[in-house]
Amino acid sequence: MINDNILKNIHEINLSYLLLAQEIIKQDRKIASFRLGVCEETLDKISELSLSELIKLGATNQLICLLRLDDKKVINCLTRESRVDELQQVHTGIMLSTQLLKSYHARSVPLLKE
Repeated sequence: MINDNILKNIHEINLSYLLLAQEIIKQDRKIASFRLGVCEETLDKISELSLSELIKLGATNQLICLLRLDDKKVINCLTRESRVDELQQVHTGIMLSTQLLKSYHARSVPLLKE
């Protein structure tokens, strides 16, 4: 059984994630689709949710955000020391983008529509 503190933290993370998702969608839908890893229809639905709906959705006992770092080798590569921090950030972005594109392909989700 999951303890109350963990459950409370999950609810807070979910709500924060949904609020962040709405903000990203408002700023740039194409970037939002890429960063969130969701299709246009999902972007539409998330952007339309009211605060009470966001709270209700966030109150689930499961995390609604997906951890994309699901490979031990990738985690090790991204966390090792780098002589150039900026280069490490670029490398991290490339690795995460590559994983995202693989997940798009696996789910047959259309990439950023024009």
